[in-house]
Amino acid sequence: MCTSGGAEVVETADPEPARDEVIVEVDACGLCGSDVHALERGTTFEGQVLGHEFGGRIVEVGAGVDRPVKVGQTVAVNPLGSCGRCRACAKGLPFRCPERPNLGITAPGGYAQYVAVPATQLVALPSGLPTEFGAHAEPLAVSLNAVRRAMAGPGDSVLVYGVGPIGLNAIMALRLSGVDHIVAAGRSPGRRAAAAKVGADEVIDTREVSIGDHVRDSGRPFAAVLECSGAPGAIAESLGVLEPGGTCVEVALSAEVTGVPMSRMVAEGLRVSGSCAFSNDVYDEAVEHIAAGRVPVAELISERVDLETTPDALVRLRTPGELVRVLAKP
Repeated sequence: MCTSGGAEVVETADPEPARDEVIVEVDACGLCGSDVHALERGTTFEGQVLGHEFGGRIVEVGAGVDRPVKVGQTVAVNPLGSCGRCRACAKGLPFRCPERPNLGITAPGGYAQYVAVPATQLVALPSGLPTEFGAHAEPLAVSLNAVRRAMAGPGDSVLVYGVGPIGLNAIMALRLSGVDHIVAAGRSPGRRAAAAKVGADEVIDTREVSIGDHVRDSGRPFAAVLECSGAPGAIAESLGVLEPGGTCVEVALSAEVTGVPMSRMVAEGLRVSGSCAFSNDVYDEAVEHIAAGRVPVAELISERVDLETTPDALVRLRTPGELVRVLAKP
């Protein structure tokens, strides 16, 4: 639970399901960089329960649930509420829905033993699939959505700038899209190694080689850049290495205000797009890819921690070093 000093583990009453909700016993919840940064910057609120990348097992079903769910069923939890009627939902932006809360953001999330979840936000996991794999659906869905916006495919060379969990999932999503050549760029040694393991053709240490130098030396600019680092200057640097008609997709939650080279944008038909979260169909697609074994999500896990040590792990992830992805296992 978030406090004025960061985060701590506290005892609270078990949640009760509303008529349209189920209670999910959390098996695993991914420690997301957005949670790390929110605690670091003090942008959480008192009593907030973070955690929006989780899966688990249904232990109680609300009296009014009319979907085919049952106690004992294993599920991935889509954290984004959606009324399905407002303009935001119609545009595929359920995270902007004014009527429904988002788990782990505006409603209690997955850093807990039990979470109340609207039954409409559950995706069943197939029998035999490890339940903790449900925790991988959310970051993969974020990355699939970004790849859609990049409009990259066979024959294209794409840069993934930043190799945190979202960047690593983006590499896997690009492989699914049939992209010809993937270059990953980052600073963390553990995450650079993971980038090569999950499908990057080349990996750049940005402390030693700039992406501009790489493009100059290789002679191959990028059809798209997925900017997943949020580093100062990364957007401008990404725009500088696009080929004509290329797209820069900003995925990181960056606070930077940056200039855009308008004459080149117009003359070369460049595009800049923001990509935050995902629509419901993209989340379902992410679960399908994981269940079918098309993405090596298990390769990303560095540590599994219990709830007692989750606050410490969130602090350690500020400087990840060899850490790649950490799961909380309540």
